[in-house]
Amino acid sequence: MIFDTHMHCQYSIDSKMSIDDAKDAADKQNLGIIITEHWDQDYPTNPEAFIFDIEDYFAKFTPYRSSKLLLGIEIGMQENTAANDNLLGHKYQFDFILGSMHCVNGHDLYEAKTYKGKTRHEAIEEFLKATLANLKLHDNFDSFAHIDYMCRYMPYDDKELRYEEAPDLFDAVFKMLVSMDKAIEINTRRLDSKEAVKTLLVLYKRYRELGGRYATLGSDAHYKEHVGRRLDIAREIADAAGLVPVYFEKRKMQRMIF
Repeated sequence: MIFDTHMHCQYSIDSKMSIDDAKDAADKQNLGIIITEHWDQDYPTNPEAFIFDIEDYFAKFTPYRSSKLLLGIEIGMQENTAANDNLLGHKYQFDFILGSMHCVNGHDLYEAKTYKGKTRHEAIEEFLKATLANLKLHDNFDSFAHIDYMCRYMPYDDKELRYEEAPDLFDAVFKMLVSMDKAIEINTRRLDSKEAVKTLLVLYKRYRELGGRYATLGSDAHYKEHVGRRLDIAREIADAAGLVPVYFEKRKMQRMIF
């Protein structure tokens, strides 16, 4: 079964989708899904916005849990929250933990002011260096999410990550993920862009060349209409990069069966 391993329901403040919506959308497509509610402790613009009652989450969502609907979390990594972030995976019985970078050095990548006074190259280098710093502190996650997250919001004409512009830093990030035995996510949010597909494929191929083997596929859906979106393109990218599509159940890697 194909799994959409990244989506947000009612415990994520920016989601407009309930777990019933997600389940219905997945059932219609014969998809497995993993709910990955946002956990970004000490978020720069609102410290309480992206955290939730995890006990209540399990109490309300466990009745939905099955081999086709799994319960995870997306942890937004920041250096000052690393100790608490790592503890979550030990305290709670998640099926899957995504590690994400939504913030860089205390600044929200969503906010235009984060990029003020920086060239595109400087912003990307800052992101990659901050990613490395966080990977050195965060070890309790299964897959690294949406490497191109900042591309959604960068206020530059060229919104892509291009390997050749910072090869040493990209290599350092990929080598770190490989050394930690982490999968990488192929996030489908921007795969309607041919340029995004082209530049991302270069990155995923390089991750494979450096020893990476596995990819999770995630729509990052916040609306029911987006569950499973462009997973076919993500599968093609994984195939072209030589990566094996996987999902996680009880924190154990499982290969997707097509």
